[in-house]
Amino acid sequence: MLENFESPNFSLPNVDEKPSREEFFDLRSVDPVQYLTRNPRSSFARFTLHKYLSVVHAKMECSFFGNLNQRKLVNSGGFPDSGFFATFCEMSKRIWLLHCLAFCLSENVTVFQLKRGCRFSQVYMESVKSGDESLFSGDNSDIRVGFTVVPGFNIGGHVIQSQVYLTPVTGFPPPVSS
Repeated sequence: MLENFESPNFSLPNVDEKPSREEFFDLRSVDPVQYLTRNPRSSFARFTLHKYLSVVHAKMECSFFGNLNQRKLVNSGGFPDSGFFATFCEMSKRIWLLHCLAFCLSENVTVFQLKRGCRFSQVYMESVKSGDESLFSGDNSDIRVGFTVVPGFNIGGHVIQSQVYLTPVTGFPPPVSS
């Protein structure tokens, strides 16, 4: 969902680089599916349809629903009437609004996530389990990232910390010797 977040228009064709303020505030306070049905040609609609087709793989959709009816509807520019699509639209709305807000604040926007085994840094990360940092020894060299839960953002030089699950160094298998 965050692919090409750094680009003002997510590198998608027919998506405005800067959505209007009206579009931002209208979308912020309304159900995203209702917004899509009222504004099927909006940049948000094009973004949502594109992301649905790229994130929800056909095999995954077929295993969920037993068919590809939702995909066919989305491919034709329609909006499925299902709880799954409504939930997807809510996620899409949150990412779209975050993207709009980030680009209102700065043109210099990046997303980062940490790989498993990276050393913990309080500047760029926070643990999803509060108090985790104090469970390990005094220096942060013993604390490693188990996995990223929420990516971090750098917006105009200001860091919004990534949320990570932490693990002690002993939680990792020893390096393989050659």
